[in-house]
Amino acid sequence: MSTTPAEVVAAASDLLAKNKALKKQLKAATKALMAQQAAQVLASGQQVNEVRIETAGDISVLAPLVLKGASEETLLWAKLNGRLYFALISPAGQARAYLTKLQALGEVQGGGSPKVVTGNTTLPLERVAETIN
Repeated sequence: MSTTPAEVVAAASDLLAKNKALKKQLKAATKALMAQQAAQVLASGQQVNEVRIETAGDISVLAPLVLKGASEETLLWAKLNGRLYFALISPAGQARAYLTKLQALGEVQGGGSPKVVTGNTTLPLERVAETIN
C-alpha cells in the first residue's frame, strides 16, 4: 500500500503497452500459421481438408489465403467446442449457393462472399462435404 497513485498509473500504462505489443505479435504469428496451413492445403490437392484452429475466427483468416491458390471447390473444416467450423471456397463464385443448400439441411450459421463463406454447424461433416460435389 506504499505505492503512490502516480506509480500505479505508470505501471498500468506499462502493462497496457506490453499487452498491445503482445496482441500484435499474436496476430502476426496467427497469420503466419494460417499461411503455412494454406500452403499445406493447396499442396495436398484435396477438396476436403481438416485444419487446425484455435478460435472460430482463425478459419476466416485461412480461407482467403487458400482461395488465392485454389483452382477447384474446396472445403476446410475443424471441430471446435463441439461444433463443426467450415469454410466453403469456390473460385467459380458458388460459395453462397453452397451455403444456402447447407442452411436448408439444418442448423447452419454463416456468411461471406460469392467465393468464400465461413460458418459453423451441428451437421455431420459428410453432409457439409456433399454440398461441394
